[in-house]
Amino acid sequence: MATIDPGKVRNVGIVGHGGVGKTMLIERILHDAGLTGRLGTIDDGNTVCDYLEDEVERKHSIVMKLANLEYNGMRIHLVDHPGYSDFIGEMAASIPLLDGLVIVVDATSPVQVGTDNAWSLAEKFNVPRALFVNKLDREHTNFHEVAEALRKAYGKQCAPLVVPVGEAQNLTGVVNLFSGDATSLGDDAEMMRMEMVEAIAELSDELTEKFLENGELSAEELNRGLYDGIKHGKIVPILAGSVEKAIGIKELMGVIEGSFPSPMDRHVVGKTRKGEDVEIKVSPDAPFVGQVFRSVVDPFVGHLTLFRVLTGTLRSDSEFYNVTTDTKERTGKLYMLVGKDQKQVAELGPGDLGAMTKLKNTHFGDTIAASAIDMQLPKIELPASMVKLAIVPKSRADEDKIGEALNRLAEEDPTFTHYRDNETKDHIIRGMGDLQLEILMNRMKRKFKVEADTNTPKVAFKETIRATVEMQGKHKKQTGGHGQYGDVHLRLAPNERGAGYEFIDSIVGGVVPKQYIPHVDKGSQEALLRGVISGHPVVDIKVELFFGSYHNVDSSELAFKIAASLAIQKGVKEARPCLLEPIMEIAVTVPEEYMGDITGGLISRRGRILGMESVGGGKQCIRAHVPEAEVLRYSTDLRSTSGGRGIYALKFSHYDEVPELTARAIIEAYEKARSEGEA
Repeated sequence: MATIDPGKVRNVGIVGHGGVGKTMLIERILHDAGLTGRLGTIDDGNTVCDYLEDEVERKHSIVMKLANLEYNGMRIHLVDHPGYSDFIGEMAASIPLLDGLVIVVDATSPVQVGTDNAWSLAEKFNVPRALFVNKLDREHTNFHEVAEALRKAYGKQCAPLVVPVGEAQNLTGVVNLFSGDATSLGDDAEMMRMEMVEAIAELSDELTEKFLENGELSAEELNRGLYDGIKHGKIVPILAGSVEKAIGIKELMGVIEGSFPSPMDRHVVGKTRKGEDVEIKVSPDAPFVGQVFRSVVDPFVGHLTLFRVLTGTLRSDSEFYNVTTDTKERTGKLYMLVGKDQKQVAELGPGDLGAMTKLKNTHFGDTIAASAIDMQLPKIELPASMVKLAIVPKSRADEDKIGEALNRLAEEDPTFTHYRDNETKDHIIRGMGDLQLEILMNRMKRKFKVEADTNTPKVAFKETIRATVEMQGKHKKQTGGHGQYGDVHLRLAPNERGAGYEFIDSIVGGVVPKQYIPHVDKGSQEALLRGVISGHPVVDIKVELFFGSYHNVDSSELAFKIAASLAIQKGVKEARPCLLEPIMEIAVTVPEEYMGDITGGLISRRGRILGMESVGGGKQCIRAHVPEAEVLRYSTDLRSTSGGRGIYALKFSHYDEVPELTARAIIEAYEKARSEGEA
C-alpha cells in the first residue's frame, strides 16, 4: 500500500449501545467502498467484524475489530466496539488513542447505557465526536425529538448537521444543512441550520463579530468553524440516517473526511522518568513513537499486537524499542486489518492503526519507539474489574493446563485477571461482568480445550477472642522407649484490631527450657492458623507463655508444639470467641433518580452509609461500608436497580464482628462438615 500524507489519515471509533447498528454501519461503509462483494448481516453471521464464534452465536460484538479502507484518496481506520457494559474495557483501551468517534444512537431509544458510556469516555479523553442517529426508517421515530433528547442529555454543543427528508417509512434521504439544499424542508431545517451557524459563530470573537454584522457566515468560515468546533469538542454534530436503507452513510463519511481532525492535529505529550512533560512533534519524518492497545490471539489471525503510530514511520522487517519493558524487538511483517483479513504493508505512519506478529515482550499499553528514549506515553487506564468468581478445573488434565490458558486470556483482555487467594485458597477470576466471564470460559474451552466450573468465591472470615483466659496444655505419652512430655501454661488475651499475633515469653526459673520456647510459639501459630470454632485463622491475639514443666528424658520440641496446640484449642473456646468478616468500602455512582433505591439496597446488605457527593452530570456517588459477603454478586443487582447506569468500586477497609445469627450458621456448617468428614 502506497505511503499517504498523514493529513489524509483518519482513525475513528464506532461506539454506542449494543444493538444500535455499529457493526452493520461498518459493513455498509466497507460494501459501499467496494471492499466486499456482498452485504453481510448479523442474523446470517457473515459480517466483516463479527466473525468470532461467540459473536456469531450471540449476534453481538464481543471484542474490538479494526477495518481499514481507502476513501476519496484518504486512508480511514474504523474501530468497531462492543456496546454492552461488560465489554466497556474494549472502548477504554482504544478511545485514548483515537482522533474521532462516531457515537451511533438508536432513533427509537437514543439515550441508553452504552451511549452514556461512550460519551463519558469521549469526555474523559477529550476525543472529538459526532452522533449518528440510526434507524430513522422505523415507525414512531422523530429526528427533532431525538436531537432534543441528545441535547438535553449531553449539552447544547450537540447540534443537527445532517437532517432527514421524510420520516419513518417515508424516509427517502438526508440533507447536509451546510452543503445540501434544505429549502424544501421548510422552517424547521432553517432553524436548525441557524442553531449550528450560531454555535460556530460563538467559537471566536472574530466569527461572532462577522455574524452580528452580516447575519451569516461564508461557506469557508462555516466549514473551518465546524472543523475547529469538532476538534475542540465545542460542537458535536448530529447526523440522521438509516444503515438498513443506506441513507446518510455518504454524509457521515463526508463529516469524517472533512470535519474530523487528522493525526497532525493531535497534541502528543509523554513523561520522562522524572515525571516531566515532553511534547512530541507529529511528523512522518520524526523518530517513530507508538503505543499498543490490544493483543489478539484467535484461529483466524494468530497472535497479533495492535498499536497506533503517534509520530514517525515504522517499516517492516526492522527493529523497534519497547520503552516500557526496556527491550528491543524485531518488527517483522506489518499489517492493516479488515476484520479477520490482513493486508500486509511496507510501513505505517502517523495516525495508522496496525498490527505486528510474534512479539515476545510487548503487551497492552506499552510505549514503543525507534530507539531507547526517556519518555513514556500516558498509561491507558481501564475500568476496575469488580466481578469475581472462583474457578475449579473439572479434571486433573484441566488443572495442569488451566494456568497457561488463563494467562493467554488475560493477555488478550487486560480487564480480565486471575490469581490465587492466599486467604481462602480459591483460584479467582475477575472481569467486568458475568457475561464477559461466561464468554471467556467458553473461549477457554474452545481454544485451549480446558474446562472448569465457576462458583461464588469464599469469604476470608477470621476468628478472634474477646476475653483473657489462662489454659494449660499438656502432652504426655509413653511409648515403651522414650516417651513424650510437654507442659505449657498460656495466657490468651485480645490484641488490638488489626495488630495480628503476638507471642510473649514470660518464663522465669527455666520451668520451660529455652530450646523449647520457639516451638511453643510455632505450635501456637499453627493451631491459630487452622482455626478453632469455624476453621478460619484466629487473629489479633496475644499468647503469653508464663509457666510449664518438662521431663529431662521425654521432653522434645514436638511435645511442646503439641502441648501449645492443645492449650490454644481449649483456650480460644473459653475466651469468648467470635467471627470477623472483611468490610469493604464501596463507592456507587448512579444518576440522582436511583439514589433512594441504591442507599436502601446497601442498608439491606448490612451496609453503613458514609456519605454522598455530587460528581457532575446529574450523578451522585454514595459511599458506604458493607460486608464483602453481601456484595459478591452486587454487579448484577446494581445493573438491575439502575437500569445499567450505575458503576461501583470496592476496596478493603477493615475487619469487623459478624452478627451472631450469621456467625452461628457459619460455625454450625463447619461443625457439621467436620463430623461428616470424621464419620
